[in-house]
Amino acid sequence: MADDQLAGIGWGGEFWLGDDATPSVLTELVQVKSFTLPQDEVEQVETSHLKSPGRRREYAPGMIEGGEFEVVLNFRAGSDTDQACQEALNSGDTRPFKAVIPERGTPVWDVQGDCVVVGYDRGDVNIDDAMEATLSCKITGLPVEAAHVVTGTEVVQPDEAYREAQAEAEKAAKAANKKAA
Repeated sequence: MADDQLAGIGWGGEFWLGDDATPSVLTELVQVKSFTLPQDEVEQVETSHLKSPGRRREYAPGMIEGGEFEVVLNFRAGSDTDQACQEALNSGDTRPFKAVIPERGTPVWDVQGDCVVVGYDRGDVNIDDAMEATLSCKITGLPVEAAHVVTGTEVVQPDEAYREAQAEAEKAAKAANKKAA
């Protein structure tokens, strides 16, 4: 992908999570507001000894820690996404994930790997703002990054499919009204 001078926003980004029954099939979490990306950190193993030069501690690189990431969503109690997040936390199983990074609304880059859901905070019920939930995940193993590819193992949540169908119907109705006028 060629570099240009335009910064991008996250509009069009997606987050997918495998389920317990068929972990190889990923389901898109609906109404995701933001997500962080895994951030690797190299552990430092101390190798100091009684004759370390200048009484200085010495270190060698150790294992790479994949870290944690968070997915922030609009909280909708009892929705398919809410139930999937709750089930992922309660199962304690390792499951696949895919984060889709967009550029100007078009998916261009995928980060895929395995994670364990370590927290699901369903936030505050309040009158002044949208209710939010935060899914916290810990990386296990090596994530892979590559150009975006649709693999056919993704499943769009039913309420997302409904909204897309509704938007298409509204678009068709507007076109028909415009033609009639």
